[in-house]
Amino acid sequence: MKTRKWPSLLLTMAISVFFFSSCKDWGQMDPPAGNQVYPKLEKVANYTFDEELDPTVIQYFAYTNGEAPDLYNDNDRGSVLYLNEGYARISNPLNNVKVQNAVSLTFWVKQAIQTDEETKEELPQDLEGALFSFQNENGAQRMFFTANGWLRYEGLDGTYEDNNPEIDKTGLITAGEWHFVAISVTNNGYFVYVDGLKKIYRNVTDFDCSKIVQFMASVPYLYIGYGSDTQTNEMMIDDLMIYRNTITKKEWSPIISEEGAFEYVVGDPILTVGATDNSSAWWTTFSNYFRIPAESKMNFKFTNHTNGVGNWNNWNFCLSTDGERDGTGYTEYFVIRSDLYGWGDAYATGTWTSEGYGDWDAFRVDMEGAEVTVTIERSGSKVTVDAVAKALNGNVYRETFTTVCGDGTQVVRGFFIMDSSHIVFDTAETSVLTNVPVTKTTIGAEDCSAPWWTEFSDYFQIPAEQNLHLEFENHTNGVGNWNNWNLCLSTDAERNVDGYAEYFVIRSDLYGWGDAYAAGTWTSDGYGDWDAFRVDMEGAQVTIDILRSGATVTVTAIATSKNGNVYKETFVTECGDGNQMVRVFLIVDGAYLNIDSSKCYLYAPLFK
Repeated sequence: MKTRKWPSLLLTMAISVFFFSSCKDWGQMDPPAGNQVYPKLEKVANYTFDEELDPTVIQYFAYTNGEAPDLYNDNDRGSVLYLNEGYARISNPLNNVKVQNAVSLTFWVKQAIQTDEETKEELPQDLEGALFSFQNENGAQRMFFTANGWLRYEGLDGTYEDNNPEIDKTGLITAGEWHFVAISVTNNGYFVYVDGLKKIYRNVTDFDCSKIVQFMASVPYLYIGYGSDTQTNEMMIDDLMIYRNTITKKEWSPIISEEGAFEYVVGDPILTVGATDNSSAWWTTFSNYFRIPAESKMNFKFTNHTNGVGNWNNWNFCLSTDGERDGTGYTEYFVIRSDLYGWGDAYATGTWTSEGYGDWDAFRVDMEGAEVTVTIERSGSKVTVDAVAKALNGNVYRETFTTVCGDGTQVVRGFFIMDSSHIVFDTAETSVLTNVPVTKTTIGAEDCSAPWWTEFSDYFQIPAEQNLHLEFENHTNGVGNWNNWNLCLSTDAERNVDGYAEYFVIRSDLYGWGDAYAAGTWTSDGYGDWDAFRVDMEGAQVTIDILRSGATVTVTAIATSKNGNVYKETFVTECGDGNQMVRVFLIVDGAYLNIDSSKCYLYAPLFK
C-alpha cells in the first residue's frame, strides 16, 4: 500500500490551444533562398489546467482499481492536473502543423514521495513510468519519456532508447518538489533541460532520429502518465506546452517562461559609475543591479579611475540575493575589492589566487586609467569572480575569488560600488555569456587527411541578437591556403534535409561562396605572404566571433601563429530578416581542429 504526502483536492481545469544538402562540389552555390523552407519554432498547444476541459480534447482513464485524473489546487502553482493511478489522452495537436527538425515539450512536474503504508519507509522514485508518450491507434508503436530521462522509441522503422534506469540512473529530477522540464527530440538526437540547467545532450549517430520526430508529429495521441510497460505513479503536471521544431533558451528557462524576457539589468544603463572627480564616498554610489541566473556568466569591461590614496579606492563588487539593497529578502553573499580583500558569509569560506600583486605603491598608481575585465561565472552553487587589471604601463594584476553561494538554482544580483573612485563601462564588451555544449572537440583526422565536406564540428545555434564565440587550435597539411578551418552559416536544419540552406561558407584565406556571400564585404589585416601563411597556420590559435545585429552578420576570425604573426579577417553580410535562428558549423579540408570547449559560448551585450 502507498500513501501520498499531499493535502485534499480542490477541483478546477482549462486549456488554451494554439494551432498555430549540401555535400557540394568545391564552391558550388546554394539554390536561391526563396526556394527554401526554414524551420520555424511555433507553440502549437498550451495546456494550463485552470478549469474544466472539453472532453473531446482530453479524455481521462484509470488504471485497474485506480483513479481517473482530476484537478488539484496546489499551494505553489494553483490549479494543476493530478494523476494518481490514472492517465490522460490528448488528441495530438502536432497533426495540424508541419514539423521539420524537432518536436519539443515543456512542462512543470512534481512526483509524489511514495511511502509504504505499513512501514512508513520511503519507496524508490518512479523512474520507469512514462511522464508522456506518443502512440499510434492500437499502441503497437510508441515513444515514451520518463523521470529518468529514459527515452524509448518502438516503430516499424526501428527502435532506439537511452537512459534506461535499469542501466543508468541519471537523477534528472527529484520527487516531492516542482521541476520545470524542457525536452527537444531533434533529427540528430535529443536534449533535456531541468529548471533551466542542461541535464542531457545526445548527438545520436547510430540511429536516424528524424524517424522519431516525424512519428511524434503524425500519431493521433499524446498520453500523460501512460505509455511504458510500468504503471506511472502519483504525480502532478502543469503548463504543458508543445512546440514544433527546436526550442531555445527562452523556452527552456523557467524564469523566462514565467516572467517573459529575463531582466538582466535593472533600470536605465549607468555607463559612468561614480563622480568623475573621484569624490564619491563609500556605499553612496552604485552601478545598475546585474541579475545573474543559474549556470550563466557575465563579463564586465571598464576603465578604472582612482584618487590614488588607498588600495581600496578603486572598483568594489557585491554579490547578493535578488532583492533591493536594505529591502526585504536582501542579503549579501560577499563584497570583494580590487586589492585581494573582502567580507561576507560566503567570503569567509572562499579562496583567493592572484598574480602581479606585491608592490602596493605601484598598484595605487597603476590603477588610474587601468583597463579592467571582471568575469562572474556560476556553475552550480560555485561562483567564480576573475578580475584582470591592465595598467597603462603594461603591468597586469589578476585576482580570482571562488566560493559557494546558495544552492545554485536561484537568481542572484551583482553590483559595483565606488569608494573615492569611478569606472566607465565598455558597452561593446560588457555582456552576458552562456556556455554552449561541445560534444566533438577534435574535428578531422590528426594526420590532416580528411577531405572536403567529410568532417564537421557540432552545430552551434545562434538566436537573433546574440553572438557566438569559438576558440580552437588549427592544424594543416600546409599544401593549400584553404587547408585550414572553414565555417558555414546556415538555416536551423540538419545538412541535406528539408529546410537546410547555406547563407555562406568562408575560409581562413579570405575566400568563400553562397547567396549571402555574394553581397558581403571583406576586411583583413596581416595577410599578403601566402607562403608564410601556410606555415603559420600550423598550430595557430584561432578565435572566431559571429555577431548578429538585425539581419547583419559579422564574422571576425583572428589566427595567432606560434611565432606571433597575426592574421585577422572580418566578413560582413545580410542573412534573412534577422529574426530567425541560424546555425554555424566548422568544416576541415586537409586539416584538423582541436576545440577548446571551455571557450565556446553565446553572448549578448548587457547595455542595449
